[in-house]
Amino acid sequence: MYFGSVRFFKHVIVGVTILLIVIPCVFCAILAVKLNEAEAENKELRTEVADYRVLGHKGEYSAEELFDLYKENLTDKDGFLKLASEYDTSAYNAAAQTEESGEAVPVNAETDSSETTTTSASAAVTTTEGIKAVSIQIDDEEDEEEDPGFETTAAHDPEVVITNVHPAYESLYPDLYAAVPENLVYNADMDYVYLTFDDGPSKYTDSILEYLRIYDLKATFFVVPDGTDECAAKLRKIANAGHTIGIHTATHDYTKIYASVEAYLEDFKIAYDRVYDATGIKCNLFRFPGGSINDFNKEIRSDLIAEMTRRGFVYFDWNVDSSDALGATWTEMYNTVLKQTAAANRAVILMHDYNGGWNTILVLEDIIKALLDDKRGYKLDKLTEYVKPVQF
Repeated sequence: MYFGSVRFFKHVIVGVTILLIVIPCVFCAILAVKLNEAEAENKELRTEVADYRVLGHKGEYSAEELFDLYKENLTDKDGFLKLASEYDTSAYNAAAQTEESGEAVPVNAETDSSETTTTSASAAVTTTEGIKAVSIQIDDEEDEEEDPGFETTAAHDPEVVITNVHPAYESLYPDLYAAVPENLVYNADMDYVYLTFDDGPSKYTDSILEYLRIYDLKATFFVVPDGTDECAAKLRKIANAGHTIGIHTATHDYTKIYASVEAYLEDFKIAYDRVYDATGIKCNLFRFPGGSINDFNKEIRSDLIAEMTRRGFVYFDWNVDSSDALGATWTEMYNTVLKQTAAANRAVILMHDYNGGWNTILVLEDIIKALLDDKRGYKLDKLTEYVKPVQF
């Protein structure tokens, strides 16, 4: 008799064992296929968004196309709305209103199709105790990169007369000034490469510092200090290792900090004080969140740049973008950084301590090794006030 026999139970055990193995394997295979499909879709979407960031100012994407991209593809509503608003306020508003009302809102505003240019502004300054006056003039012309291989005297003139200084800004934070060195002369830095890391300190900071230690390199950290003891400890580690600390922001909230010049100064002062309290360093350098030209600061850009320069602070943008904060893969980051660096006389590389994630950490050593081994003989260093700023 088969049922109830030893042979029957053997078959039952074998059958159950096979089911326990086969069914999970089938499910895993199906899940792997679905994940690969989802990753392919996400990669395609990230590419579209990255393309928009690059081409947005050239008008190659309309507000309607951007809005369609949001409606059809993106699940990260908040992240997309924040990105969209950097380039097209109407797309941001339309998408936000649609979410609230449930009805599609038309997008009629034209995108900004102008090439990246500097913005008109002028400012001059009086001398405060220990602070030299600063004068700047920014023209509505495309920025022509000057040969950085020659030393250039910075335009800091102690005899400048006050012009176009907003009295309300002068009265704010009377101790918030950078000490500009006398007779500042920029270093000759042809073929120099400056690694910069935004948005830290974070859980990735120690790994970045370790790679820099291994290769005996100095870099620049534009920080977003949160005021915690853990953050202060990491700031001290950065400072003690001899790297440059610059201010990025205290909140990284674009709508808040770019609401007015006063709002930006308030945020900057908080970050500045947190770095000073943790390290004793009075930062001279800073980086605007989103860069010096972005759609959040359109209305205040000229006044803001003039006021920060009046106070002696130096801002750095970048001319090499790793795209790590956009989710670039290891290969994309590696190829992009090396290609853009090769095209520049000197390179200020944008990477991220926080928003780049582990991909930044994984590719960092390989980028460093490739730069150091390059036949061009790159010299990797940190930014200081003696480095001529790269600015949009």
